[in-house]
Order: sequence, then C-alpha cells, then structure tokens
Amino acid sequence: MAKEYNEAETVERIANGLIPNYHPELAEARMMYVFVDKAGTKNGREVWGKAQKVSGLWEWAMEKDFVVQVAQDKWNEMDETQRTALVDHLLECCTGEEDDDGAMKWKVRDPEVQEFASILKRYGVWHAGLTSFVSIAKEIDLDTIIEQEAEIDLSEEHVENSDG
Repeated sequence: MAKEYNEAETVERIANGLIPNYHPELAEARMMYVFVDKAGTKNGREVWGKAQKVSGLWEWAMEKDFVVQVAQDKWNEMDETQRTALVDHLLECCTGEEDDDGAMKWKVRDPEVQEFASILKRYGVWHAGLTSFVSIAKEIDLDTIIEQEAEIDLSEEHVENSDG
C-alpha cells in the first residue's frame, strides 16, 4: 500500500516558533513540512520523523532546501511537549553554513551521540563524544525522566536523517 502524504501545518507552526531561538541559521532555508500516514521502520525500529536535504533536480523543481517528514499516526499520540521535542530534533538535523561566496550550503547532520545504554553502563564515558551528553543528562530531573519513560520508550531511536 502506498504511503499517503499531507501538509503538516501544525509541524510548520511549531518549527516557525523554534527556528528564531534555536535554529537561526535556518531562517532563510526553504522548508517543507509533511505528514506521512504511518511511521515506517528502520532496523526494526519505528521512525517517527526524518529530515531530508533536497538537492539537484528536486531542489530546483520544489524550490525547497529541506523536507521534514513526520509520521501522522505517532504525532496523533503525542502531547505538545513531545511534538515540540520531535520537531526541534528534526530541525537540529538541518543546518547550513555560508561558503566563501556568501551562499548557504545546506546539509543534514547526525546527532552527536549514538550509543547503546549497555555499553555506557559497562564502560562509562569511554569517548569524548559522550562527555557533554552525560554531563547534560546528569542535570535532568530524574522524576521527569521516569514520567516520560512511562509514556514513550526512550531506548529506541525514532528519527532518521538523510541527505538528498
């Protein structure tokens, strides 16, 4: 069965509130926000959303730099905080830098940390990339995490990034 896509005005509204404060480099990016009817899977895990850089013919035809895609079925189950966190995460995947001529070069990036909880438990902060992540994690209120854990499975990655 083919995937169904729809405009995601609520995702765009959240993104427009986040970009000025947290993602100012995206202020000039041409963004498209879409819902896909159901979450896909990758490596056996649900993918709640993904950010894609648009390039080549599609960039020209669509006049967009990025497409941010969110699974409508998962979105409908989320509260406002979860929705905002998902959109913020997807925007964090999108970035750009000015080249020598002043033109923006857009790209999609991966999160700073990708690690298994079991490895962190066995070896601790075994590489520099984990240092800031663990430091920030220690500042988070444990009661808040326990409440969130009851609502969503924090051990699974639910977003995907892909270049164009």
